[in-house]
Amino acid sequence: MTQPNDPRKVTVIVELIDHSTKIAEANERGDLVERLAKANARITDPQIRVVIAGQLKQGKSQLLNSLLNVPVSRVGDDETTVVATMVSYGEQATAKLIVAGVDGDEPDEIEIPIADIKQDLRRHPAAGGRQVLRVAVTAESPLLKGGLVFVDTPGVGGHGQPHLSATLGLLPDADAMLMVSDTSQEFTEPEMTFIRQALEICPVATIVATKIDLYPHWREIVEANKAHLQRAGLSTPMIPASSLLRSHAIQLNDKELNEESNFPAIVKFLAERVLSRENDRVRDQVLAEIRSAAEHLTMAVESELSAINDPGARDRLKADLERRKEEAQDALQQTALWQQVLNDGIADLTADVDHDLRGRFRAISQHTEHVIDHTDPTHHWAEIGAELENAIATAVGDNFVWAYQRAEVLAQEVGRTFVEAGLEAVEMPQIDAREMGQGFGELKSLGKLEAKPIKAGHKVVTGMRGSYGGVLMFGMLTSFAGLGMFNPLSLGAGLLLGRKTYKDDMENRMMRVRNEAKMNMRKFIDDVSFVVNKESRDRLKGIQRQLRDHYRGIANQTTRSLNESLQATVASAQLQENERATRVRELERQLNILKQVTDHAVKLAPGATEAARQPVGT
Repeated sequence: MTQPNDPRKVTVIVELIDHSTKIAEANERGDLVERLAKANARITDPQIRVVIAGQLKQGKSQLLNSLLNVPVSRVGDDETTVVATMVSYGEQATAKLIVAGVDGDEPDEIEIPIADIKQDLRRHPAAGGRQVLRVAVTAESPLLKGGLVFVDTPGVGGHGQPHLSATLGLLPDADAMLMVSDTSQEFTEPEMTFIRQALEICPVATIVATKIDLYPHWREIVEANKAHLQRAGLSTPMIPASSLLRSHAIQLNDKELNEESNFPAIVKFLAERVLSRENDRVRDQVLAEIRSAAEHLTMAVESELSAINDPGARDRLKADLERRKEEAQDALQQTALWQQVLNDGIADLTADVDHDLRGRFRAISQHTEHVIDHTDPTHHWAEIGAELENAIATAVGDNFVWAYQRAEVLAQEVGRTFVEAGLEAVEMPQIDAREMGQGFGELKSLGKLEAKPIKAGHKVVTGMRGSYGGVLMFGMLTSFAGLGMFNPLSLGAGLLLGRKTYKDDMENRMMRVRNEAKMNMRKFIDDVSFVVNKESRDRLKGIQRQLRDHYRGIANQTTRSLNESLQATVASAQLQENERATRVRELERQLNILKQVTDHAVKLAPGATEAARQPVGT
């Protein structure tokens, strides 16, 4: 049944769906037919999404343009990719803006000239003032014909890293990731943090070390970065490459230059590890759909077959089905076990995520206060601000990754209650993370200090003001002893008092500056916490709705399956002898097919188990 060029076993899976659909139609199970049709559409979807991510100005857009040999992304010296750009195959080059719907409706598509992708599309006139969510571009490139869809993301970094969470929100739906970092320097700490966060969500990835044509010592940089990855416990491969050499090689049709650009290594990674669907979550979810649908159908077929073959057991079977039907109907009540698990899980998750975020912000606040207490903020405020904003963005990213992982674990815990109630195959829902990753571009950067560095003239005036009083006071006292106003004692006293006045003034001033710096820091953290907490709670409410609707649908299907089984059991008593023999043969045929479908679905599904994880980045 399998084919050498079918690594996903799509042909086999579609065949299993067809067999199950025919039996569902024969049993008038329109709900299962619709469910299997959606599974068929998902598994036959040729699109394989590859997210291109990285810090600002690392060459992501140029890499994509050179890889496809088509200018599909804007390049330049400033920040060019400002919204996510999805590039798929099309015989004609087209570009569309995906803009937010009116009054919360579905997003709208607005076609624009392909030449406009070189502009800042956030404020494109065609959007009519609505928020541009992403850009969809089609291009005629051989690399895209196999179903690859590249997603060019805005660069992570800058003040507060506004695109960090939005980029992380794209990764759960991705099949693979190209992490881009140029060879101008070794990985920075924010870059290593982002790599770790991204790999937590999308493990099928490679790191592309770009711009090797610009930096003669790129080999040393690559080896140093490999050592950083090894120390962090990451086994992600690294591919050094040059987009400029690739572009020249295509223009000159030079194979040697193309090999020197090392782009064939990127194409090999895409062919061997991405197109082969090494980490195929869609396939696993579709197989779970098939097993679940087959279980519903098997329940009805086995009940009717048992009632026909053993009339004496009909009453016992009927009583058992009645009991299970009541249990399934109870699952639809607000007090059902799965709803309790879901509500309690969301409440615990909301509290844990909030506590985790507060703990991270508290540690950042304590560290920043320690830094402020041991430096002069007027001279180092830019460095303090950059470190604080990066730390805040890292904390938000880690909190996002952990919340997503915990949501997946909660979905499994809710599903386990159905398994314990007698359902052997319960489809796990796909947690939609697109709503989870919101950008924080509206947040302001850390406020500026009103205090300025003290100048030399101010220091002199402060010292003279203190010394003047000392000279005058001691000069008058020593004048009674016959000395002049200016004598060694009065001048010495003036010097000491001037020094003390200058020191006290500097200490008071430094205290005021540090207090102002701490106030600005706390205000910034409070502003971020206000926005992030609201976004986090909305995110978890959305997850709760997804899980509630998903498992309520399962409970409805279970109730219908048991009701169908009960009706078939009652109807079996009214069959004549010849009808009974014909019906038994048909039921045995269906049961045999369903068992084969279930067996094949189990063999095709990986036997991995998911364990609960601890917060990342702690």
